[in-house]
Amino acid sequence: MAKKCIGKFVAFAALTGAVAAGVSYFLKYKSFNKELDEEFHDFEGDDDEEDFDGSLPHEAEALERTYVTLSEKKSEAKEMAQEAAEDVKDMAEQAVETVKDAVQEAVKKAEDMAETATIEDDSSAQS
Repeated sequence: MAKKCIGKFVAFAALTGAVAAGVSYFLKYKSFNKELDEEFHDFEGDDDEEDFDGSLPHEAEALERTYVTLSEKKSEAKEMAQEAAEDVKDMAEQAVETVKDAVQEAVKKAEDMAETATIEDDSSAQS
């Protein structure tokens, strides 16, 4: 009998917790929507016509900006680009030479191994 009471109590507690969670979620959702509506209406109020002077904010910022001419720096950039291109070309040539050397060395080792294998085959065949 005690087991039935404990089971009923656990079921009641779970049901009560679920109801409390549902109510809490509903109230949070309702308050969130209310805050969202308030923020939306605040945002709508920012574009009142009495504050509008005929120019847009990004136009005012554009008028205040100053620009720097790049003609002097263009030639420097071209020179740097040419130097970088030459450096890349030199590195590519070095890489090609390194690969050629590695291939030649591999070929020599393969020839040596083949020669050693033929010598061993010949000596085993004579035995």
